[in-house]
Amino acid sequence: MTIQKTLGVVCLTAGLAFAGQKPADVVSAPVPAQILSGKRVFIANAGGENLSLPLMTVFSGRADRVYSQFYAVLKDWGHFELVSTPADADLILEIGLEFNDIGKGVPEIGRIRLDVRDPRSNVLLWSLRQYVKVAVFKGHRDKNLDQALGVIVDGLKDLVGQSPGAGTNTGVAPSK
Repeated sequence: MTIQKTLGVVCLTAGLAFAGQKPADVVSAPVPAQILSGKRVFIANAGGENLSLPLMTVFSGRADRVYSQFYAVLKDWGHFELVSTPADADLILEIGLEFNDIGKGVPEIGRIRLDVRDPRSNVLLWSLRQYVKVAVFKGHRDKNLDQALGVIVDGLKDLVGQSPGAGTNTGVAPSK
């Protein structure tokens, strides 16, 4: 028997042996205590690229659309007290929108990112990302952006121990 055949038999045998085993339970790593206990947040605009490209307007609204919608949703949610300076906050929630390299045939046009930071040390405590699906029509792109932001909000609610909204209604109001 050649070395290649021997290795093939060994790999096949090992694969079959492991196939019947139940994977070990993975213990969840803890969420930083500061996130769970934080009550006062400063929302930082991590930037939104201009919502227009040279040949098209990608989304309705201004470059601060994601920041403004996120701010409004958190204000309505009422879980956090929104403060006007990082020095007054227990957490900094940094929200932003980044475009993908348009034209590469990717199924996403960009992504929304939410970074949770410690205001005293600027250490990144947690990060959430959600891709925004590509669509031909601007109205559909707007809907996809709103849905992606809803996923981010649900992820934050889940992170701090609140149940995300039932179904697809995440409390993110569409932009006007």
